[in-house]
Amino acid sequence: MITTVRSFVSRHAWSLSLAGLAAVAFARLAREIQEGELGPVDKAAADWLVAGRGRWDLPMLALTRLGTFSGLATVCVSFALLFGALGRRREGGYLLVCGAGAGLWCDLLKLFFHRARPDALSQYLVKSPHSFSFPSGHAMGSAAVFGSIVVLTYVLRLRRVWRFLATAIGVSLLLGVAASRVYLGVHYPSDVVGGQLAAAAWVAAVTGWFYPRRWRSESARTGF
Repeated sequence: MITTVRSFVSRHAWSLSLAGLAAVAFARLAREIQEGELGPVDKAAADWLVAGRGRWDLPMLALTRLGTFSGLATVCVSFALLFGALGRRREGGYLLVCGAGAGLWCDLLKLFFHRARPDALSQYLVKSPHSFSFPSGHAMGSAAVFGSIVVLTYVLRLRRVWRFLATAIGVSLLLGVAASRVYLGVHYPSDVVGGQLAAAAWVAAVTGWFYPRRWRSESARTGF
């Protein structure tokens, strides 16, 4: 039993570390929110984004639509089917687990923390959803989906230029989706940061499970 545990930890050391760090950061953020410590920080960050209203309406609306369940599901399933068609079922399954799991975890976390949405007067161009505010589903879902796609560019060892391009686009999209929720007044900045941290913990854990550190006797297809 002890040998099995040591073997598991050894094979998943990097993913367990990343997942643990992200989970600890998420827990610390949640504690600060519950204690009311982040009000000034939330307000300052929200005011900075809200100052752009009127100039960034169209891209922010487009980004927030991309971050909906239907938008992210379309991206996730499309890439999963593409990988399946290319004979990469493992990669397709990895994407689906990352995306679907993030959605499930987000719903559970919302129910646990019960954080109310920002005041209705803060809303801009869209109506506030009826769900709880923390963590942001848009932020968590986009970080999980786009983050896992970026991870696969490294798993598949694509050329450096393609990895760089995918990383730049993926990070821009997940940050843009998160910013759009604050811009439109339906989330606090700490909501979107919480969603991204929760997604990072989940994706790191799933990545470690699907692609653990290889032993010398293992095939190169099983991991990095």
